[in-house]
Amino acid sequence: MFPHSSTNLKNRVNKLYLPKTKALYPLFEIISNSIHAIQEKKKELNEGYKGKINIKIIRNGNVEALKDVSNIEEYPINSFRIIDNGIGLNDENIKSFAEFDSDKKADIGGKGVGRLICLKAFEKIIIESTYNENSQFKIRKFHYKKSKDGFDQYKEDILARKKVTGTSATLSIYESKYEKQVPKQILEIARQIITHFQLYFIQKIEPEIIIMNQDEIEYNLTSLFNKEFQNEILEKPFEISNQEFKIFISKSHKAKSHKIHYCAHERTVRDEGLSKYLEDLKYKIDGENEDGYFFQVFVVGEFLNKNVNEARTSFNFSLEDDAEELDFEEITLSKIRKSTVNCVEDLLSDFLQKIRKEKLDTYFPIIEEEFPNYSAVINYNMEKVKKLPIGLSKHELDLKLYEIESEWRLKVKSEGIELIEEKKDITQLSEYKLHYSKFLNEFNEIGQSDLARYVVHRRAVIDLLDKLIELNHNEKFENEDLVHSLFFPIRETGNTVLTENQNLWLLDERLTYNSLLASDKLFKQVESLNSDSPKRMDLVIKKEEVFENATLYSEDKYPFESFTIVEFKKPERDNYVHGIYKSDPIKQVRTYIEEIITGSKKIKGKRIEADIRTPFYCYVVADLTPSLINILDFESFDPTPDGLGYFRFYETKTSRAYIEVLPFKKIIRDAKQRNKILFDKLKLS
Repeated sequence: MFPHSSTNLKNRVNKLYLPKTKALYPLFEIISNSIHAIQEKKKELNEGYKGKINIKIIRNGNVEALKDVSNIEEYPINSFRIIDNGIGLNDENIKSFAEFDSDKKADIGGKGVGRLICLKAFEKIIIESTYNENSQFKIRKFHYKKSKDGFDQYKEDILARKKVTGTSATLSIYESKYEKQVPKQILEIARQIITHFQLYFIQKIEPEIIIMNQDEIEYNLTSLFNKEFQNEILEKPFEISNQEFKIFISKSHKAKSHKIHYCAHERTVRDEGLSKYLEDLKYKIDGENEDGYFFQVFVVGEFLNKNVNEARTSFNFSLEDDAEELDFEEITLSKIRKSTVNCVEDLLSDFLQKIRKEKLDTYFPIIEEEFPNYSAVINYNMEKVKKLPIGLSKHELDLKLYEIESEWRLKVKSEGIELIEEKKDITQLSEYKLHYSKFLNEFNEIGQSDLARYVVHRRAVIDLLDKLIELNHNEKFENEDLVHSLFFPIRETGNTVLTENQNLWLLDERLTYNSLLASDKLFKQVESLNSDSPKRMDLVIKKEEVFENATLYSEDKYPFESFTIVEFKKPERDNYVHGIYKSDPIKQVRTYIEEIITGSKKIKGKRIEADIRTPFYCYVVADLTPSLINILDFESFDPTPDGLGYFRFYETKTSRAYIEVLPFKKIIRDAKQRNKILFDKLKLS
């Protein structure tokens, strides 16, 4: 009986897609056919039957010469011969073989396209099979090529001498683009076969499989599995939309990473890294008295068996991460993955708890010392903190904690909105009070976290200022603009700078509540002043709401109560000259005052109250060098009580001003003292 196909084989092969990286898939297909043939034969025989598969690697070169070479694994592989003791190609099986998309093996995952995958990567398949027909053992042999019909040199009904069924299938001559992708080492091929069929080995249902080189070196895959793949298997079932799934977890000493394998009919169809979803499983795990290992997670289920694609390289259901939001009943890869990860968390709970404790023992001292503002975040989000990736740097840890904090803030805010908007049921008042109390606790903790972050910010600003006034690598001081910007962004007006972006508290805590008229701008550019002066000032600040002597203002624009002027000088400058405008900071400040008073007009129709009665508070930030001390002595300045600065009150016919000269070191010392109790609380001193 010569088999015939109703479909053009060559066209089907040409249309089939097989990635170059899947060069061993044809070998897997033949091994799979051998396993199925063994399973079919096992149904007919007693329990004493033991299935066997022998795989022989055939390389480029002279067969006899290859037996003796020492470097055989440097020779490329061109063919494989697979021999099994299965049921053989009887009449029913050869009919199924000739029929495309045969459903004979549908119940065990056969798609009827395995031979097409083989011909995609090889020139031909050479088959010789012994089968039992009416108690007679016969041989059927042929070549299967990329022709319209496929069959060539077909022979059948040959009486067999040996009374044993089985099939020899030779995958003959790799196509060049696939040959280049095949590993040359027999051990690596053996490992890949085990990985592909690992579920057979895990469940101990594999036949005996031997792979052999042409130099007679061979490996028993069961022995190799027991040696290299830890045979301590964990398993757990789960269910999605009434479909049952199960995961198995094994340890591999030769795998390259922790992986999830999505399987159909005992074979991996799709895999992905596990560390993306369980970040604690990122690195190789050290074993006791042995090499380290990686976890391999296998997901199986009838749903996966029924929904694998024709080439067994993917699945016929949604693989998109966001697909599960579209249909609650639809089974997607995202849902399967989520349930799988939950099962892994449960099965490996003791192990994960141990490594998470070790990880947090490393992170907590860093957080306590560097990021105390996250203490509340940790207290209320410990489960998320436990799942932080292992091996984070200090800056990466900061970013990850910030992500957790942002999610927490959003959750608490949403809960607050729900509590406010939901209708109050008087019969459920106690429950509402409980929810409200929980919300307030978290809301207050967020406020404390904000305060802690601001204290950390202050400490960082002080440390940065201390650094900026040191000599740089060129033995020079940094540019004045850098120091200036630390106090307040240069060339800005108050309307463009947020309160938290200025650090005038370094000079005086009250300045935190002041708003800026101008920074490093010409007077004539400041709309509030309407002055035509071309002279530059550093900072002019209007007092809005300082708690001392606070004034009640109307809803409309209120009159300016006082002005503060800040003038910055480069650290250690020592070329001041008394009475020269550009070289005398005291003269500069007093000139600024006169310009403000004489330039007073109206702001949007309302008069600026700046005259001889308006108090001006002036800060000259400059180091006390000899030339500056000469000016201060000439102007009759008095030392401050700590002896580190100078001050003087000016009261003339045209203005009233308090001027204080503050060296950078005094500013830093005073700021540290004022904030000491806060720094001590957060252990930042």
